[in-house]
Amino acid sequence: MEHHGISPIGIGNEGRQVFWNAHSFEPFLFLFTAIAMAIFAYGVYKRWKLWKAMGKDEIRVDELPARIKSLIMNGFFQVKTWKDIYPGIMHGCIFFGFFVLIFGAAFDAGEFHITEPLFSWAFLRGSFYLGFSFLMDLFGLVVLIGVLMAAYRRYIQKPDRLTYKGTPDTTPEDGIVLLLIGGIIVTGFIIEALRIHATLDPVTGYATWEGWSFVGWTLANLISGMDIEAAKTWHSISWWTHTFIALGFIAYIPYSRLMHIITTPANHFFATLKPAGYVEPIRDIENQESFGVSKLEEFTWKQIFDSDACTKCGRCQDGCPAYLTGKHLSPKKLIQDIKTFWLEQAPLAATKAVVPVAEGAEAPAPAEAVEGEAPEKALIGDVVDLNSVWDCTNCMYCMENCSSSIEHIQKIIDMRRYKVLTEADFAPELQLTYRNMENNSNPWGIGAHMRGDWAKELGIKTLAEDPNVEYLFYVGCSGSFDDRGKKISVAFAKILQAAGVSFGILGGEESCCGDSAMRGGNDYLFQSQAQANIEIMNGYGVKKIIAICPHGYNCIKKDYPNFGGNYEVYHHTEIIADLIAKGKIKFTQKLNGTYTYHDSCFLGRYNQVYEQPRSILNAISGVNVVEMERNFSKSFCCGAGGARMWMEEHGDRINNARTDQAAATNAGTVAVGCPFCLTMFSDGIKDRQLTEKMVALDIAEIVLKAMGMEEVKEPVDVCAT
Repeated sequence: MEHHGISPIGIGNEGRQVFWNAHSFEPFLFLFTAIAMAIFAYGVYKRWKLWKAMGKDEIRVDELPARIKSLIMNGFFQVKTWKDIYPGIMHGCIFFGFFVLIFGAAFDAGEFHITEPLFSWAFLRGSFYLGFSFLMDLFGLVVLIGVLMAAYRRYIQKPDRLTYKGTPDTTPEDGIVLLLIGGIIVTGFIIEALRIHATLDPVTGYATWEGWSFVGWTLANLISGMDIEAAKTWHSISWWTHTFIALGFIAYIPYSRLMHIITTPANHFFATLKPAGYVEPIRDIENQESFGVSKLEEFTWKQIFDSDACTKCGRCQDGCPAYLTGKHLSPKKLIQDIKTFWLEQAPLAATKAVVPVAEGAEAPAPAEAVEGEAPEKALIGDVVDLNSVWDCTNCMYCMENCSSSIEHIQKIIDMRRYKVLTEADFAPELQLTYRNMENNSNPWGIGAHMRGDWAKELGIKTLAEDPNVEYLFYVGCSGSFDDRGKKISVAFAKILQAAGVSFGILGGEESCCGDSAMRGGNDYLFQSQAQANIEIMNGYGVKKIIAICPHGYNCIKKDYPNFGGNYEVYHHTEIIADLIAKGKIKFTQKLNGTYTYHDSCFLGRYNQVYEQPRSILNAISGVNVVEMERNFSKSFCCGAGGARMWMEEHGDRINNARTDQAAATNAGTVAVGCPFCLTMFSDGIKDRQLTEKMVALDIAEIVLKAMGMEEVKEPVDVCAT
């Protein structure tokens, strides 16, 4: 079998030796390739200088095995990208198709330019050639399908995630990228078709084995009437066109959004290895001269690099509760605004870095004084909208669903820290909350001595009375002071008592966990609350802690270790599910009705507690569990996280939007595992005038009823009616 070339893509031989003296053109080909690679290398070098120009040091090269795993799983296998089916398939077609074709081009070029002329070894022969030819056509077609899917999505479908409040994010660059990729594929197939046609046997026609190049074969049949000499001429023209498009694509990468080919895999490698939602505290806070971030250079280099890895895919925005209820915040826009500002500021910073000021010489003029430079902008206010900083509920939808491993929340908290601790500029209602926490260690300002009053009639001992217990039940502020939250505490305590669990509480010695202070930017207040709790807990030798509030649960579990508080921390739904599995909880009451479970952000996305609450409900006789449209990792926030529980909300309320989603299931009961969520749903049910059709209950309250320890008031089952 005569070898006529294979690859429909890249710079392969493609039968060049059949039509023209290809080797005589090799110097030109090598020259053009060298130029393209030089342009590419220079672009990457310039970008490298910008990456190094700004940002504080941060170690992101530790724990190499874990980082390499992240790079392989998310950078190569695209695990995060596949979470959304259509864009996952679209991107997968382009990425994996190109990956295979690049290797195909390397094989083809390697034989033509190296092994055959130098060693007289041609390996693209026989069955190997046929299979390889088929794969090249197949993956070339796969890439083309991906390009068409991308064009349809961007220019016809136009999903909201590719806009900002209805304004399309699409730029001419997006079209150029798709045209380049599509052009490489199409011209590759045209070359193949012309080669097949030009080598036509005048007697027997096309060789049957050419059918393995099925796309080229099909196209060749479409041009079967073309003059052979014309086909040879057009083959040469098409080959050079294909070559220049491919080389242009390579050269264009560092100057376009194609740079994400480099930055996104790198960002997966540099991704945080801390627990999900972990917030880096202000270290040595007493000796800090400034707090938080108010300037671009006060971010770490990784926080800035995040913005260059962003592909504007909009997945973060697609489920952001603030954005979807008409607030200012769009996680995508926030990151892109930082990137735009970085691209404005970094060149000047890079210039200053490489041109030191000689002793006694005048310092360079500030940016606003340099001709042609934009006036200096404030990071918070001019670049990032101040409302966006405070709109965030810390729900972590953006980080959980980002296909580039971008870390949004730490940036927002850092900017909040500056406004709160440095400028003392924050919402009046938050000022009251912080003052109450400072004075009485709870957001309501109720006397701290009343923390344990809810437990007086239950015979629950404090650790001061009996420290020899297995678990500390950390009740939290809502479970101690809020009337609705206290019902959860009572229900859970009764369950523990019935199951024979050894536990105690801190009572008046307990302090606020500090989560709302930390996520609201008041790290100083958070650390004082955390250290007070840790001192008490360590003093009693606490090892295991149960919390009914996911915010306290997450905070004690992930943030307290920074200050010497290392404990085994459990959420009450985890404990209840375990007690049911061990047979220590017996259900005697059938609960008839349809229930829907709401995934709390700080329980679900932050701690992957999804199955335990559902397993509890499914274990109760008569309970029919239905899912809301947004559930599990894509659950919709109730609106209370990130200190938003204590702040006024303007416009459409997030909790009402979530209540609407619950109501759409026709469930009579919304089951939750968080006091904040319970409050937000209770308010939403009232606002939507659904009190006759729906009720919100904590998992512990539902379990207590099923145990026959509380009067059962059947909720309205809308499905049954």
